[in-house]
Amino acid sequence: MYSLFRDGDGFGVRRDALCAAGVVSDGRTAAPRMSKGPSVEYAQWKAFMEGGRLIGQKPDEALLASWRRCRELAVDHAPRSCWDFAPMNQIEPFATSFRELCSDIEAKTYAAIKGRDLLITITDAKGRVARTCGDLVPLRQADKLNFGPGANWAEESVGTNAIGTALATGKPMQVFGEEHFCRSHHAWSCTAAPIFDPKGDIWGCFDISGPTGADHSQSFELVQTATREVEKRLTALYLSEIEGKFSSLISAVFNSVLTGVLCVNVHGWITNANSGAESLLGCSGSGLRGSGLRGRRIDEFFDYDVFLARQKHDSPRAEPVVIRCHANPGLIARAAPIFSRTGVWSDTVITVSQPQRVRPACAGQQVPLTEAAPDGTAQAGAPRAENGHEVGRGFERILHQSPAMRQVMQQAASAARTPSTVLLTGESGTGKDLIAQGIHQAGPRAKGPFIAVNCGALAGELVQSELFGYCAGAFTGADKKGRIGKFEQADKGVLFLDEIAEMPLTMQVNLLRALEERAVVRVGGSRPVPVDVKVIAATNRDLAALVAEGRFRQDLFYRLNVIGIHVPPLRERPSDVPLLAIHHARRLCSAFGLEFAGVAPEVLEALSRHDWPGNVRELVNCMEYAVNSMTGGVIRLEHLPAGFAGRAQTGQALPALAGQRAASPEMPGGFRLKSVEAETIREALRFHGGNVRRTARALGIGRNTLYAKLRKFSIPV
Repeated sequence: MYSLFRDGDGFGVRRDALCAAGVVSDGRTAAPRMSKGPSVEYAQWKAFMEGGRLIGQKPDEALLASWRRCRELAVDHAPRSCWDFAPMNQIEPFATSFRELCSDIEAKTYAAIKGRDLLITITDAKGRVARTCGDLVPLRQADKLNFGPGANWAEESVGTNAIGTALATGKPMQVFGEEHFCRSHHAWSCTAAPIFDPKGDIWGCFDISGPTGADHSQSFELVQTATREVEKRLTALYLSEIEGKFSSLISAVFNSVLTGVLCVNVHGWITNANSGAESLLGCSGSGLRGSGLRGRRIDEFFDYDVFLARQKHDSPRAEPVVIRCHANPGLIARAAPIFSRTGVWSDTVITVSQPQRVRPACAGQQVPLTEAAPDGTAQAGAPRAENGHEVGRGFERILHQSPAMRQVMQQAASAARTPSTVLLTGESGTGKDLIAQGIHQAGPRAKGPFIAVNCGALAGELVQSELFGYCAGAFTGADKKGRIGKFEQADKGVLFLDEIAEMPLTMQVNLLRALEERAVVRVGGSRPVPVDVKVIAATNRDLAALVAEGRFRQDLFYRLNVIGIHVPPLRERPSDVPLLAIHHARRLCSAFGLEFAGVAPEVLEALSRHDWPGNVRELVNCMEYAVNSMTGGVIRLEHLPAGFAGRAQTGQALPALAGQRAASPEMPGGFRLKSVEAETIREALRFHGGNVRRTARALGIGRNTLYAKLRKFSIPV
């Protein structure tokens, strides 16, 4: 047997040692069948290539679909050799894996085709040739097509062929003569099948090719047989790796938990124990891990008869039984039986632990012992609501205990399970971005990227290139190599479109098309690029009202609002205010190196009565002010920003509440939200001496947003 090898920019032919090993056919071959000829003639091929026309008998559907894909990919059908090569250092790992795993399968297959002017070709999942071997004559002809190691035999490189089309469709494929997309391959016929790994992903491809006049009668059966055998080897290797990892994992977990664990056989002898058990029972320091307990009687350490009596009386019973520890009566020990498949009691597992001591919490300190980020999120631990409800995976960073936020967390957790689009609505500073990150972490895309885009910060003319990317030379100043957009960056993950209402109306149709077709076209390009992205959009504006005003596309609104989640403002969940206030006060004191002894009850009451137009951002700003003002480690009323203390002592409602609880003489119709908002902005400006930056920060909004509101309410600066 001969094979091609890379020799600089070309290939060389060498005689393989495999042939010298004496691998010969056993003479048993399947009954020959007639070689299938091409289903199209040259005239049909030419008509399609030159104008996309179909004449005569319609080709096979799979073949026609491949031709159309190649036309869309702008593959050159003119006579030529393959020009796309990968460096051998990229191919060698796959080639080595195949050689170590399946060299005998290749040898057995070659023994069946030897002397028939055929070749065996192995490629990776992307169509890169790892090995080409077979009879000498066709091998030299393959050399002229660059059909050797490193060559790209995918459809986008060399058009319709058995390898590329099998990889594209995931199904076995035979391509004969004029059925090939490229004219230079019309003298060849080939048969290929994809190789799947145990996870269902394509691992590679096995192909038998040769001139159209060669004997292809057994190619399909041989390819199928070889492919199935390779897949069996991959499955065996995968299972072996899993077994090794599982064994290591069990060993690591067994010996790393703080709880002591002992395994006992039916005769009452300890067969294994971890280091935790040795330490708790006073048997550590005896050499090998577990050797201090292994081989000893379990009743030396525990009142095991209680467990045996329970098993005899209630058998079969799988619930753990609490037993007394002789070695240390203060320990908590539980014994649980292990049953075989047939229901026979075979072993017992005993866990040993120290009783947990709970430290009473100080008055007013009803907050989980977790560190938090400046935006109201916990960095570690799973915070609980006061009624004991736990926060789901992915949402641990969001501190809350109100029923309203608990409902939001449940909605978000449900939305995380599917690829459906989510629309988050709510005021600025309520934590929509954190909920978006939680949806990403709680769902099946947690290992994929999370790409956030602030639509309000993008210039109108750059929205399309930022979201969809651009090709080289697409516009003046563009990167010479082009650039992928946010959609492609977020492939297999989540794309978070913040402030979606600020996207220019003229650009919204492009976003709609990307969402509906699950594909993007780069600026300056024409080929759609498929993307697998879960889109989460967020806004602090009323999109339905914007649709009615003609400032937001109705079709895009419905496409985004598949799962709508409204995040309530802080004023609608006052029970969360003390939790967040104490938490951030503790965090800030720790960061500043200050003593923290607590927050006075009257302060928590004053904070709970405030409307917090800036939501959590404003609350964090307020607590930072208080931390900088406090003395003695306790935050009191006088340490809050001006206005809080006086109103709290007189019982007067705080600024944003004043308009809500009593109608102004200037508002005969009662409460008006816009008037309250304007008054809050005026008071904040007065407090900060007209400084727009500080006022915006106190209100929890951006400076551009504040300037827009100043213009809206005609408030002079």
